[in-house]
Amino acid sequence: PSQATKLRGDYRTGKRLNMRKVIPYIASQFRKDKIWLRRTKPSKRQYQIMLAIDDSSSMVDNHSKQLAYESLALISNALTLLEAGELCICSFGESVRVLHPFNEQFSSHSGSRLLQQFTFEQKKTKVAQLLKKATSIMMDARSKQRGMMGNPETSQLLLIVSDGRGLFSEGMETVKSAVRQAREANVFLVFVVIDNPQNKDSILDIKVPVFKSGNQLPEIKPYMDYFPFPFYIILRDINSLPHVLCDALRQWFELVTAVDM
Repeated sequence: PSQATKLRGDYRTGKRLNMRKVIPYIASQFRKDKIWLRRTKPSKRQYQIMLAIDDSSSMVDNHSKQLAYESLALISNALTLLEAGELCICSFGESVRVLHPFNEQFSSHSGSRLLQQFTFEQKKTKVAQLLKKATSIMMDARSKQRGMMGNPETSQLLLIVSDGRGLFSEGMETVKSAVRQAREANVFLVFVVIDNPQNKDSILDIKVPVFKSGNQLPEIKPYMDYFPFPFYIILRDINSLPHVLCDALRQWFELVTAVDM
């Protein structure tokens, strides 16, 4: 957890003298009296990671259901082994359901219980709704951490696992706005696109019409040109998931800890 264990100066009162300041203090005839250190610098961060899994019917249509199950097992186990802080798991589609909240300890029993709650029958993939709900939950969780730890240094990651299809059912601008709001709330987003190799239509092959003003005919563009998430991974082989996940987490950890340098 985030703990203020490193000493930082300069203060008029504190726990320990900053010996580098003692001589200037004497030389200034005791006027430069900010010579004390306090425990205000965090040496550890609190990490909160939310895993959101697409529960829509397209996951079954694209043979991605099994990959999603394996992703859930691998990701939750990896985060537990990393002791990465708090883990929250939710499903999304037409609605968002929190299956495992931040304040509950995750265990092997949690995983089997969670799997039973996925139906893969939801008819839409409302990703903007997910982002708004997730951002609200994470801001609330961050606020609670501040209250308990007395420290604002909480880094948050939202990992979305989906086949990536139909993300604009709420409108492209609505989704982009939700992505922007999540990022402004300091929630780091990573989208894991499950692209089953057995499916003849890869997400990279999907085209979308782009309408222009006036009566001009729409242009046909690659779907991924308009993918709303700046950080995404296209996963075609479940065996590569541990490596891909570890690499993504490593980069995120490096990014957030660089702030402390």
